[in-house]
Amino acid sequence: MPTGGTIAALGTPPGHSTRAIIRVSGPDSRTCVSRCTALEDPKRGIHRTRFILSETHSIPCMLIWFGGPRSYTGEDVAEILLVGNPTLIECVLDRLFEIPAVRRAEPGEFSARAYLNDRLTLAQAEGVALRIAAVGDQALDASSKLIDGSQGDRCREWAEELAMLLALVESGVDFTDQDDVVPIAPKDLRERLDRLADQLRSEVGSEGGSIVRSAHPELVLCGEPNAGKSALLNALLGKARAVVSDVAGTTRDAITETLNLETDIPGAGEVDITDLAGLGDSAVDALDAEAQQRARERIRSADALLWCDPSGKFNDHEGFTQLDKPIIRIRTKADLLIDTPDESHSISVCALDGHRIGVLKRAISDAITDRTGLGVGAFVPRHRRSINNAVLGINAAMQWIDPDAHAIMTPELVASGLRDALDALGELTGQITPDDVLGRVFSTFCVGK
Repeated sequence: MPTGGTIAALGTPPGHSTRAIIRVSGPDSRTCVSRCTALEDPKRGIHRTRFILSETHSIPCMLIWFGGPRSYTGEDVAEILLVGNPTLIECVLDRLFEIPAVRRAEPGEFSARAYLNDRLTLAQAEGVALRIAAVGDQALDASSKLIDGSQGDRCREWAEELAMLLALVESGVDFTDQDDVVPIAPKDLRERLDRLADQLRSEVGSEGGSIVRSAHPELVLCGEPNAGKSALLNALLGKARAVVSDVAGTTRDAITETLNLETDIPGAGEVDITDLAGLGDSAVDALDAEAQQRARERIRSADALLWCDPSGKFNDHEGFTQLDKPIIRIRTKADLLIDTPDESHSISVCALDGHRIGVLKRAISDAITDRTGLGVGAFVPRHRRSINNAVLGINAAMQWIDPDAHAIMTPELVASGLRDALDALGELTGQITPDDVLGRVFSTFCVGK
């Protein structure tokens, strides 16, 4: 990920809105402000001004100036608040990009700069990404633990306990020939490792966040005809796979494609997504009736449902909620300005411009993951992977511990497992950072964050 120069991007969701925020960060942010507004030397705070689009056109806006290093990124930052009109937003961004030193931000680059400038820890940056994509109170609580640092404190406590136990075990290596010197009794060591392993498992769930089954989980797009299912499939895949038409009954055969979630959510794996015929009160013709019947069969056998409804009402005519499987409610066609019910239990997306497709992908990753844990490890793949590896290391160590013995007979083997567990937790405490961790974390962000 490039991290040099001055960057700019839309910091709010794309599409029409009451207000939009364009964020600029970098050494030439002050130049951008002086060239594009009436402010020559902005001071920290909020300014009412006009953004100059050309020699003859300007628009009113508000500008918030954060001088570095006391800003989100640690650099000079300007946030431009303006009317949320997509055409107007593009005009403002085009004007900023006319300045040679300014370029479009990469996904997650603002938060990456905050991390590199010591304004955020890596865990806090992951918390920002989780909060953006959170679906439900549990994910929000997990994101708060990352952002406020309490999760880091828990990880350090686990690591300190492991380091203490490892030190006691390794000290016993020097006294294997002296029966009267026992740094820690095997029974005590086993009990402390059992407690620690239980805490780690509760963080990710009894199954360790494993996928429901070994083959790709199957998700099906279901809903009424013309609910936007085929367009959503194309948006998720990033290619035109299904035919999109306003004519009801266009989709007859089930179309199944593999979606690699790994590119957006490291550790999430792959899923099979199937576009089905729309389910209506009456079929268009005999072929449509057969397609609907087959669709109902696929819905009953699927691992999870993507329930599409552009109205946001989700009237359960087909009895979807009676099925014992995860259901993601999706208000499709979010670009249409209509009165909708409370959307707290659904995800609004727009297949035309990709609005919140990333959020939907994370929701899919959560839905196909069998977990009982409610901690951060249940929601963040990197944490889940590290905690699972730590549990494996502890289990490897415990198989060499006889709780009824006077001393640990093979301290070298016990220490080896504990070192593996400590290395795994080290990825979370910051003591050990693989080369690919930073790129993977920030690649899950959307542009403008």
